[in-house]
Amino acid sequence: MSLLLRRRSRSETRPQEIAAAERAKQPESEKPDRQQHQQQQQQAKHHQMRQPHPHASEQNLTKLGLVSSGSSGMGRRKTSAELISEAKLFLGESVNAAPLMATGGARLVSTRRPITPRESGRVLYGKVALAGRPPSAFSMRYLQNEKPSTPRQLPALPGSGPATPMPTRNGALLCQSSTETLIELLKQHRGLKDCSDETVQHINAILQELYTRVRKQERSFKRGFILGGLYGLVECSSPRVLLAVARVVLALRVTGSNLTGACKLIFKVARHEQHDALFHEHDVLELLIDGLGHASPLDEPEACIYAYGCIRFLTASSAQERDDALNRNWIGLESSGDSQALPPPAPMPPALSAISAGLCPRKLTGQQTLVSRLARHGAVELMILHLQMLNEAGATKRLQGPPLHTLYQLSAAMRALADVSQQQQRLQLQLQLACPHLIRAAEVSMGELEVQANVVRTLSVLSEDSDCCETLHNYAARIGLLLGPSCAGGGQCSERLLAVLSRLGYMLGNILAKHESARIQYFQNDVAMEYLLNVLEQLNERSPTSVALLDAQIKLIRVVANMSVNPEVGAGLGNVRSLGAVLLQLLGKTSAELAQKKTAEQQELLHATLGALHNLCFYQDKQAVVHPLAEGSLQSLIDDLSASLAKVLGSCQTSVTKVELARVLGNLTRNERARRCFCAAGGLPLMVQQLTKQAAGQDYELRTCAIGVLVNLLGDGEQRGPFLQLRGAELLSLLLRGALEQEDWFLANIVCQALWNLLIDGQCAANLCQSGNILDEVSDLLADYLDEERLLTGDNDNDNDEDDPEGEQEEVDATDAETDPDPEAHDALWEDFALVATDLLERIQNNFDRQQQSQTSPQVDNEDDKDVFIEEM
Repeated sequence: MSLLLRRRSRSETRPQEIAAAERAKQPESEKPDRQQHQQQQQQAKHHQMRQPHPHASEQNLTKLGLVSSGSSGMGRRKTSAELISEAKLFLGESVNAAPLMATGGARLVSTRRPITPRESGRVLYGKVALAGRPPSAFSMRYLQNEKPSTPRQLPALPGSGPATPMPTRNGALLCQSSTETLIELLKQHRGLKDCSDETVQHINAILQELYTRVRKQERSFKRGFILGGLYGLVECSSPRVLLAVARVVLALRVTGSNLTGACKLIFKVARHEQHDALFHEHDVLELLIDGLGHASPLDEPEACIYAYGCIRFLTASSAQERDDALNRNWIGLESSGDSQALPPPAPMPPALSAISAGLCPRKLTGQQTLVSRLARHGAVELMILHLQMLNEAGATKRLQGPPLHTLYQLSAAMRALADVSQQQQRLQLQLQLACPHLIRAAEVSMGELEVQANVVRTLSVLSEDSDCCETLHNYAARIGLLLGPSCAGGGQCSERLLAVLSRLGYMLGNILAKHESARIQYFQNDVAMEYLLNVLEQLNERSPTSVALLDAQIKLIRVVANMSVNPEVGAGLGNVRSLGAVLLQLLGKTSAELAQKKTAEQQELLHATLGALHNLCFYQDKQAVVHPLAEGSLQSLIDDLSASLAKVLGSCQTSVTKVELARVLGNLTRNERARRCFCAAGGLPLMVQQLTKQAAGQDYELRTCAIGVLVNLLGDGEQRGPFLQLRGAELLSLLLRGALEQEDWFLANIVCQALWNLLIDGQCAANLCQSGNILDEVSDLLADYLDEERLLTGDNDNDNDEDDPEGEQEEVDATDAETDPDPEAHDALWEDFALVATDLLERIQNNFDRQQQSQTSPQVDNEDDKDVFIEEM
């Protein structure tokens, strides 16, 4: 029967006790005298004073949000991947790994943001035409009430005569003219289209004066009279004139068709990116929000459609650039040209610039400035109000026509605002309040893929923000229910449907990566789980012919991976129907396709699948005996999975994929049945082959993960003999020497654990003792590096640096601060190594003693001689 190797804490095994144990194992001639013994005790006391807390490694885990298995007792086992990540965190080699770790021996899976296709230009609805929608291009001639005049030049200005002189072209007398005179001047330009800069300047001066008077709320003029003069200019080609006309119309607090006309004018200008700078020159956006405040998305839907379309155009440019930059960054900058692919004039994306700039403020881009103005003027509150009105209407009757199109534009505008909200706390808070209403909107728009895709797209962006994700996690199962109708019809999935599935998966993956309660909530909702399984099955049946299909699979597999971080959920998912079959099929299909044609999407799908298997396999260390195994569940396919992993590992050529495979095997081979199936498929020679290649290689993660798998495999007695035949003992000795020479205490620790499992077998131990060379070398290495004087000597050497000149010392300190690991964490790793290495050294010595005492008598097993598995794997 296998036992766990007990990891003892400082309270159980002190440095003094380690030294005493070493003295007890030494021959009498080699034991130190009394004075040396006292000196060792003082050194051990000095070393203990340097670590005043119970255990430095446990404290570092707590600070990073990780949980140790406990300082004493049997505790839970940790995966090899978890041990590796902890060591890298201690040594300062993997700062970014902390958010990807999770308690319970599982880790989170991260994916890139869904790709948003770039539109060729600013269009209202994209490529797909919606029935009954207002057009993207329109004519406003129908708003004119009078016939346009044929002349298109400036009117002649009389030199004298009238008591009230007409204003000159430079506008000096405009303020002295009556409102009626200003309107008459505008009417002389009715039907004007192409015009010179001088004409534009003249008309704008008139409109500015008119706007100033209207804003003062003069009651001496009639609204209809003013509008009649303004609408004669709606066909003008000058964007400045159109915006000036819209400002006056909105200042009149119009409603109905007049409000719609003003919104169309602004939209007409905003359709072209080269006009964006005009919106920074005056308050037209604030006036637009004021005008929408008097409109209803149900009664004046066209005004809302064009207004929100305008807001989307003006604020979405940086959002698209951020999409491109983030996805380009996710690819890993595999080629040096990736960083040069961004267009030179484009500003740095907000998310990336926030990282690079830290806490330093930076100048807002043009889009961000407009967003800030809209937020201060209550645009988001108005959007939420309109969203509530649309949701209430959709609850009683299915939305269609213009109100449905309003929801499309409104959600797209909110998404554009969300994309640049990271630097504006108030806007983030407002968007957080919008999350529940957007979820309801996604339900209301069920069956309308174009609209629902926009709503879900907005939610997926909001899920990246921690505050919004905090709100969304209460609706995890409800969001999961949106998957149900997506593939209900069967047949071929459209690109738009796949986009909805991808963004739903991305949003759920973000939520489940951060909130434990959401994982349990989702798993316990049988309907949501059934929908997820159905979608995974249906997508898996289709051949991966498009990037959209692969992206949807990646995001939905990530949902499974992040959900299974929770122990209860991870254990339960092992016996869920068809999930194991889906993952197994993806593993085989994706690895085979990668062997033929390597693509970034195929690689990501394979790694997401391995991430899900990594978490699920951690909870399959014991065979289920209580419940019958569900068809297609992971537990029912342990044999097939073990053989498939061996096959994929044998054909894999990519180092990073080998690491992920080894991580999965590190968890899976804790299961006795999985170990035997993996070795039956040639797994043991494969692992030895990987370690032989990496014995002196640069891939540290692959080396440590492979050793972790080997520790588990050597826990079975039938694998130790074949391991010796593969010259495994020499390999472990080589790995141990390399790790100790580099003072890599973590790697040395797990190599010692592999040797411990190997030497449990009496026949293996006897064979190695007879040859002598390998165990002699291991014993000498352990005795040398277990000597605490080596550490203390190193510390004293550092202390002697105080005698160096001041300038040189400062230079050394600056270098050490950047490259040296944390000394406290380094000492904690050494003490962990010392505990295991001391036991191993004692076992080797006992084996030599037994070999000398009797060559024929059977060995008597005691508790320490039983098969062991490493606890923290």
